[in-house]
Amino acid sequence: MKLTGSNIISREKISALIHRGLNYVHFTHELESIYRQQYCEEAAYEFRYRGFIILILYLFLSYGIYKTIPNSQTALHWFGLYAWVGVIILVAWGLSFIKSLNRHFDAYTTLGSAGAVAISFMVITMIGDKNDNALLHAAMMYAVVIIYSFVGMRFYNAMIAGWSGGLIGYLVTIKFNYDIDWTFLNRTYTFSSFLGMSIAYAIDRQHRENYLQNCMIELNKKELTEQALKLERLTQLDALTGLANRRHLAECLDQQWRYALRHQTPLSIMMVDIDYFKNYNDHFGHLGGDRCLQIIADHLKLITSRSFEMAARYGGEEFLLLFPNIDERKIEEIAQRLILQINEMQLPHPCSQVADHVTVSIGCATVFPNEQESINQFIRHADDALYQAKLLGRNRFYAAKPIILKNIQVL
Repeated sequence: MKLTGSNIISREKISALIHRGLNYVHFTHELESIYRQQYCEEAAYEFRYRGFIILILYLFLSYGIYKTIPNSQTALHWFGLYAWVGVIILVAWGLSFIKSLNRHFDAYTTLGSAGAVAISFMVITMIGDKNDNALLHAAMMYAVVIIYSFVGMRFYNAMIAGWSGGLIGYLVTIKFNYDIDWTFLNRTYTFSSFLGMSIAYAIDRQHRENYLQNCMIELNKKELTEQALKLERLTQLDALTGLANRRHLAECLDQQWRYALRHQTPLSIMMVDIDYFKNYNDHFGHLGGDRCLQIIADHLKLITSRSFEMAARYGGEEFLLLFPNIDERKIEEIAQRLILQINEMQLPHPCSQVADHVTVSIGCATVFPNEQESINQFIRHADDALYQAKLLGRNRFYAAKPIILKNIQVL
């Protein structure tokens, strides 16, 4: 039985379980609950095949014993009683096909197995023919060994089923004053019970060892997946600002370009440049310049908060913002709002020739993509618009399409 390990249990807890050992074939309460649920699901699935095999073996054994009992009346009597074991097998087999009952696999197999052992026990005492004792005890031994080793119950459930079935059989026998051959019973039922318990213990312990190994495998897979995602994010992000880098921008821009070309929707970009950033860097040093870039980047992230929008670091102090399905009027509103927000920050810039605080210039471009125009030309339009914004005095935006001057003069 192959169980998928859980990845919600820490590596430390799994290591502690392995170090402690599984001699008691039981996990901690947290893990045991998870294990039991998974085990029942898998065991119920496997019982759909095992149940059929058990039924065939039962029919084969029953037919052999029936034909071997010399007294036909006794044989019929025995068969009428032992047939209930077959009914129990059929019922349990049928229940295994009901998926909603998978979580109750322990319950119906434990009850059914206890009933099968009880019937096998009672048949021996109720038939009462010493000549057939060996055959009838063989049938009970078969039931006990099958319950422990082949039904698929966990160790403690199998032990409860085996011994409680024997106890029920004993109590019913005493109730109706049937004789019990304790010598024969100890050599068959008791021996087969301990044999079956040993088998069930070994199987359960091996399943749990395999499960812990699978848990470690699942944890390793989870960690590798997380590391791969982190690595992928690192290849997509600019290390300083946390914005997309040019490589990731190119991929997303190409994807949005194709979408806009196919659906004929507008695509807008903004090229943002920090005014006189070299002077800022020279005055405050590289650490101060890096901090300035990070502050501006944080504002750009807020501007590009909708799905598929993106802010990327395009160059040293240049940023490119991508806005799918945004027309020229809307992109101008966004550019104007961004300029106002940067001005409201009042980030000191004593070396600026525009204002005493940090400002930005923006070039906007909007396009309905066509086969004749390329992404590079589109970016060039925004770059040219940025150049125009700088020529017109900076701290403003300029829209390439339509070519209408828009500016905000901060006094």
